[in-house]
Order: sequence, then C-alpha cells, then structure tokens
Amino acid sequence: MNANSPIVGEWIYLAQMDFDVAEREAEVRFRPPIEVVCYHCQQSVEKILKGYITANGDTPVRTHDLTILIDACKQYLPDFGNYARLCNTLTTYASDTRYPPKLSLTDTDMRQALKEAEEILEFTKSKLAEMGFGV
Repeated sequence: MNANSPIVGEWIYLAQMDFDVAEREAEVRFRPPIEVVCYHCQQSVEKILKGYITANGDTPVRTHDLTILIDACKQYLPDFGNYARLCNTLTTYASDTRYPPKLSLTDTDMRQALKEAEEILEFTKSKLAEMGFGV
C-alpha cells in the first residue's frame, strides 16, 4: 500500500457514511426528505471516487462534478466509463438540492439516486479492495 492509505480509508468511510444516511432518510415513514437523500447519494459517489483517485497516488480536484471525477478514474481503469451517464444526474444533486429554486424531485428520483449511488459505490469499493484497501 502507498502513503495515501489512511486518507483512502477516510474517503471510503465518509462515502459509506453518506450512503448510509441516504438509505436511512429514504425510509422515513412520513414524507422522506427526498432532496436530502439525493444530496447524500451524490456526496457518497463524490467521496468514493475521490478515494479511488487518491488510492492511485493522485490528489483529486476540488469539485462536486462527478463527471470530472469519473473521467479521472477512467484514466486508471476504463471500466469507470460505464458509470459516466449515472454521474450526470447525480451531479445535479450536489448544489441544486441545497439552494433555491428547489428542484422538483419525486420518490422515483430518490429511489433511482439510491440505486445509482449504490452501484457506483459498490463497484468502486470492489476495485479498491482489489488494490488492497480495506472496505
């Protein structure tokens, strides 16, 4: 493992924490906070991709744009390109859910965000595990 190992571990932990929050909030019985769930899905993917970039010895750019981060990951492993489309939608949740005017999101949007975030999170965690990083 490289000198970035502790930082990679922090990225993994923070990514999983954001996803866990999203899942819990999605299960609120009375009016789940859809915007909050979508935001945490975006954050989870942002952090796991930054962890992957760090695991490859680079410093991730300071951005919330998942398309930029997925492009960086594709430099190490072209398979990340399979997730570029998913990153387009998730990227909108970084700030568009946090500031007016409010996005008009539905339960379907929230469920889709959870599914897409989990798919990217699990794929990236599996690649990090192959590199020897605990997940």
